[in-house]
Amino acid sequence: MAYLSVNNISISMAFVRQALVNLPLSASDIDALLVQCRIAPSLLHSPQARLSLTQFGQVMTRLVLHSKDELLGYGSTPLPLGSLSLLLHWLLPAQTLLQALQRLEDFHRILGRGIGIEWQVRGGQVYVCLDSTSDVSRTTRHISGYSFFFYHRIVCWLIREIVPVRQVRFPFPQPDYGRDYRLMFYGAPVEFNASQAELVFPEALLERAIVQNQEALDQLLKDPFRQLLMLNFNHESWTSRVAEQVQEQLAQPPTLPQLAEQLHIAPHTLQRRLSAEGTSYLAIKNQIKRDSAIELLVNSRMSIEAISERLGFSETSPFTRTFKEWTGVPPSAYRKHR
Repeated sequence: MAYLSVNNISISMAFVRQALVNLPLSASDIDALLVQCRIAPSLLHSPQARLSLTQFGQVMTRLVLHSKDELLGYGSTPLPLGSLSLLLHWLLPAQTLLQALQRLEDFHRILGRGIGIEWQVRGGQVYVCLDSTSDVSRTTRHISGYSFFFYHRIVCWLIREIVPVRQVRFPFPQPDYGRDYRLMFYGAPVEFNASQAELVFPEALLERAIVQNQEALDQLLKDPFRQLLMLNFNHESWTSRVAEQVQEQLAQPPTLPQLAEQLHIAPHTLQRRLSAEGTSYLAIKNQIKRDSAIELLVNSRMSIEAISERLGFSETSPFTRTFKEWTGVPPSAYRKHR
């Protein structure tokens, strides 16, 4: 599924559970932290529960600050606070993406904290992988997803362009929430059970100029995880165009023929292009409604009845039933952080 340009998409609570695995936090500490991020603690143990990108960014920032470890216990030794800032200051003076990648590799080699990267060019593609000699590179799904997420978002930020990823490969079985990994990489194809963690993008991008400056970096460092998570430079895909139209007409989304007319394209052509991006019009509508519901439940004072109406449901009961199918819990569960 391609990345939606609207920023109220949601992701699985499983990513938070992964982040907590190696942290020595008590249950009461975790509950308090979740409530601070407007998350009902009970959702942590609900297999289908989801949270907004804003909530996820808040949780991860608080966990890093609380643990004083930017790898959240997944490195061979803790990665001190300020390491990401140091890396970004080291990358910013690079002239091109090629130089930035060279600096990124050098940074991890000099830092020597158990994670390193290797990259090479083959057949017109750049292959970035975790250092095969590192113990960390063979351990968990969290560290490979966490590392590649940051590498990709930092590269996008440096050149102010969404770098199209040709393939992301992970050396672990596909989890139930595997589709969410595509969201994290702007809809890139994701392969599981690979021999190693690998990120692939076109070689031609190595010549892209670094366009950010110190002022932009100072702004980014105020809340780097959240800002990198929400990064969006007007990514243009058919999925994002459709999502924007649905978002604007949420109470009464257009039919596929109506939408195709609005986008000046034949209905069967629109279907084909969405399919090529790994999604469908129905899937986009359901995702927008689900994630809009989560956003409104968490960040507004609207009643559940009003939210139901906003999303185009004729009554509250079908909305409650559908929401429970989406997340495993009723809408009221998302209000329990209060």
